[in-house]
Amino acid sequence: HSSLEMTLADMLGKTPLEVLDYVHGEKVLSLDQAHLLASKFRISLDGLDQRHVGGIPFRYNAINYNISSLREYFQIILLELQRVDAWGPRRLVYAANDFPMFSLFQFPDLAAFKLYFWGRTVYNIKSFQERQFSLDEIDRENLELGEQTWRRYLKMPSVEIWSSDIVNNVLKQIYHAWRFGFFREKKDAIIVINQIDVLLDHIKKQAEIGRKFHPRNYPPKRENYQLFYNEIAVTNNTIFFQSEETNLTFVLQNALNYLVTDHTAFCMKTEVWLENLMQESTPISIHNAELRENFFARMKDNLHFVRQRVMKEDAPKVPTRK
Repeated sequence: HSSLEMTLADMLGKTPLEVLDYVHGEKVLSLDQAHLLASKFRISLDGLDQRHVGGIPFRYNAINYNISSLREYFQIILLELQRVDAWGPRRLVYAANDFPMFSLFQFPDLAAFKLYFWGRTVYNIKSFQERQFSLDEIDRENLELGEQTWRRYLKMPSVEIWSSDIVNNVLKQIYHAWRFGFFREKKDAIIVINQIDVLLDHIKKQAEIGRKFHPRNYPPKRENYQLFYNEIAVTNNTIFFQSEETNLTFVLQNALNYLVTDHTAFCMKTEVWLENLMQESTPISIHNAELRENFFARMKDNLHFVRQRVMKEDAPKVPTRK
């Protein structure tokens, strides 16, 4: 909510009239001035020269290994989507070997567990290390930010390419957490498993009608969702935003951290890779009802097996901390 001239004048210590020469290209920024602006607005000066494919500039957004950084992380994610939302017509392609981040926040108990598990095992966040997981103590502020992020994702026409192990991965995490005493109560582990069950039903319904929608709302009128599954080739989590104005590639690293670039050559190569991946994958949205049923049935079988294991086993003994 500030004019370009006023913002630049404030940052460069000049009057609005003086900065008009910079805005109109009549005066060249010094190296120090360019660095100041680039740092403020998170623009890579290297990225201005896209002729060299060998050196590609990325922005890096990472968890800083403390609980407050989770809120900062989701605030940045929300800003990223707001930026993309301003481009107008666009498409999102998500190659996933773990549950797509945006889908998780439809189901807050499952999202809370994933954040706890990542925080404890990947990022060694001290406050997570010192307590067991309980649904009575989840951070609603983080989940609210996740909900806002997900609502923006709902508006974007999307293609998702799922690994065949996408559910097995999260089930292994839940069972590991159960065996090693991460859960304070068995009922919380069962609730988290049940939310995966509900999430799969919801994704299956979205695939059936080809439309994304909130579980408590009616589907939109226009088709905006395609789902593929791939048996072997989804090796990482990659998100590709495509619009008439620009393209962006997000490469997820260590669960929540990500690298992002709008480098033309890199985005073109990512687009080609994703198109090839779709060609080698099985479409299960709208058409191919039998294949869709089989895909979700296999995932449900594994889910029921893990749920029965947890229900039958006694709660593990948690070592006393000295």
